Amino acid sequence: ITLIVLCGISFYLGGVFCPEKAKFFFTQQDVKTAVEVPVETDKTVAIAAAPLQIKAVNFPECSPDYQDYTPCTDPRRWRKYSYRRLSFMERHCPPLSERKVCLVPPPDGYKPPIKWPKSKDECWYRNVPYDWINKQKSNQHWLKKEGEKFLFPGGGTMFPDGVGKYVDFMQKLIPEMKDGTIRTAIDTGCGVASWGGDLLHRDMLTVSLAPRDNHEAQVQFALERGIPAILGIISTQRLPFPSNSFDMAHCSRCLIPWTEFG
Repeated sequence: ITLIVLCGISFYLGGVFCPEKAKFFFTQQDVKTAVEVPVETDKTVAIAAAPLQIKAVNFPECSPDYQDYTPCTDPRRWRKYSYRRLSFMERHCPPLSERKVCLVPPPDGYKPPIKWPKSKDECWYRNVPYDWINKQKSNQHWLKKEGEKFLFPGGGTMFPDGVGKYVDFMQKLIPEMKDGTIRTAIDTGCGVASWGGDLLHRDMLTVSLAPRDNHEAQVQFALERGIPAILGIISTQRLPFPSNSFDMAHCSRCLIPWTEFG
């Protein structure tokens, strides 16, 4: 009697829950029927084909003095942070109450950037109209203005004979730069990224890294030239790259204590 009762209960529960299980199995006709919903006007509306309604949002344009604004590395906020290990130059994003909601305008007369590899040696002046670096660094031959363009002769404090000869000397010192062992490199304190551009021209991928200084962001020259670059500083925060991302690190008078602080 007990066995018969248990079998009866099992059959009963199976009959109750079997329709629920069937809901998870659809035929092509079931799907077609499910998407078509009748409305009061006797017409059929296909829900799957309905366009997605997205509300357009218009952002105002920032004022012209925000042309070179970098929100999380703003020199006007440096005094709020510690000078220990130059941590004030790291990324410090403002609180919500101080964040801007506007579009940074391009410089007057902006043109589409020159394509690589021609951009390695020149860029449009109006795209990065930074006269201060042309005047203050003119004796180091980083760049020079001619007509509507900035030209990059490959000079700098570390490259008195040009960046090309400097890298040629490095390849004699480090043969792995020629045989493909060194494929990726990071250039710290890159300036206008002449070293990274020369390595990129030699098929070595280089990320050029420089902090935001009191003037405009020099990294903008690297980006305008088509050279991979980011704003940043090796200080108290780890860079956003995993260990062993780079086969070589280059440092030009950067004063980075590589073996300190882990």
